[in-house]
Amino acid sequence: MYNQPQPPYFLIAVGLLMSLSSGVVFAKLIKQLVQDWSKISSTCNIANIRGLTLQLPYLGIASGALIFLSSSLQLFGLTTLVAYYICLPLTVGTGLVVWIQLSRILDKMEQGVKEES
Repeated sequence: MYNQPQPPYFLIAVGLLMSLSSGVVFAKLIKQLVQDWSKISSTCNIANIRGLTLQLPYLGIASGALIFLSSSLQLFGLTTLVAYYICLPLTVGTGLVVWIQLSRILDKMEQGVKEES
C-alpha cells in the first residue's frame, strides 16, 4: 500500500511568518537609516546603509519566501527536491532584482544630495 506523506503545513506557516517578520524589520531599518542619513548626510555613507544591517533581514525575507513557496508546491504533490529546484532559482532571481533596484534607488538618493552640495 502506498502511503502519501503529509503536506508540510507547518513549513508553510514557518516560511510565511519568517518572511513577514523579516519584512517588518527590513522596513523599519530602511526608514530609520534613511531618516538618520537625511539628518546627517555628510557623515553617513549610503554604502554603510547597504551593509550587513540590511542584508540579514533581506535574506530572512528571501529564505522565508523560499520555504513558503516550495512547501506550497508540495501541496500539489511535488516532491521536496523538485519543489526546491523550482523555487530556488525563482527566489534567488527575484531577490537579486529587488536588491539591485534598492541599490539603484539608494545611489540616486546619494547622488541627489551630492548635486545639491
